[in-house]
Amino acid sequence: MPRYEFVEGTSNKFWEIKLDGSSFTTTYGKIGTGGSQTLKEFDSDEKAKKEYDKLIAEKVKKGYLLVDGGGEAPAAPKAKAAPKEKAAPAPKAKAAAPAAGGWLRYEFVEGSSNKFWEIKLEGTSFQTKYGRIGTDGTITQKDWDSEEKAKKEYDKLIAEKVKKGYLKV
Repeated sequence: MPRYEFVEGTSNKFWEIKLDGSSFTTTYGKIGTGGSQTLKEFDSDEKAKKEYDKLIAEKVKKGYLLVDGGGEAPAAPKAKAAPKEKAAPAPKAKAAAPAAGGWLRYEFVEGSSNKFWEIKLEGTSFQTKYGRIGTDGTITQKDWDSEEKAKKEYDKLIAEKVKKGYLKV
């Protein structure tokens, strides 16, 4: 079952979804709890799948990260960045040794949020690694038709992280 987590500021929550024919079940709540479950039923498998994909895209758009199972999330539509709280302090990167093996490392530390994101470009593919600082994190890999396409997406992802407040360390 795909599991998504959102850890930022005081938020520390998870969301899971399981598609089963013409219905799906979502489980959601605070990380570390069993959460709550909701079952949604539809007239057809196609309608259930469409709503399933829509909900995943919405969660990804809100900043939830896939942390376990179920393959990749559909691409989220582009959206305006959420306004930052005026009283929030500027994010600060924790001191860390440079990432080894061609990895670029970025960190986001603000409030209770304490996470890292790394990326490494190799030819027509790149890998990303993300998680809480101090953990091994989760690694994903994306493959592209050409080095040019891989580099373009690589640069785009870095720009998105920097825009969200991640600092290169």
